[in-house]
Amino acid sequence: MKKVLFLLTLLASSSAFAQWNNPLDGYCAGEYRFIGTLGLGVGEQQINDDQDFAGYASIGVTPAAGIWQVELRYTNFDDSSVSVDQWGIGAKVDFTMSCDVQCLYWMVGWNYGEFDVGTVYRHDVEYIVDDDGDDNYWNAGIGYRYRWTRDFDTSIEYNYNDVGKVTGFDLGHLRTLTVNFAFQF
Repeated sequence: MKKVLFLLTLLASSSAFAQWNNPLDGYCAGEYRFIGTLGLGVGEQQINDDQDFAGYASIGVTPAAGIWQVELRYTNFDDSSVSVDQWGIGAKVDFTMSCDVQCLYWMVGWNYGEFDVGTVYRHDVEYIVDDDGDDNYWNAGIGYRYRWTRDFDTSIEYNYNDVGKVTGFDLGHLRTLTVNFAFQF
């Protein structure tokens, strides 16, 4: 979290980014738009290798051209053995930097996750953990977005979260595949 705050402070104080870092003034001038997204799909925690529902919601800011987006995101995954509540900050950037109707984009971010671990399976052996913990980790992903109108788009997105060791077990990565609905205002 300290690294995220340092990065945000650096961007907010840098004169080189003076025009880029003020989305509220840019929003009033029509240069920036806020974007809300809801994503629904499946996720899989590596240690259990069991797919189940995953969903996320985010609020972000994007320039009117929509070629990049910075967002605050909440993700939930629960496979009845491992439950994850994840909060993060991330960026999505269009590969071509000219996204109009459809585009391919990549994303990166930093997350904080709270895990409630019931049972894990390692080498076909069941371990009853019944503990909770938290961790910070990075994520990366790729997506394909189709813009239906100026205000509404849908996308399909693959996201890899490098979770690591929580509650004494290396839970591995959390992968999600979601269909997203986004509205700009």
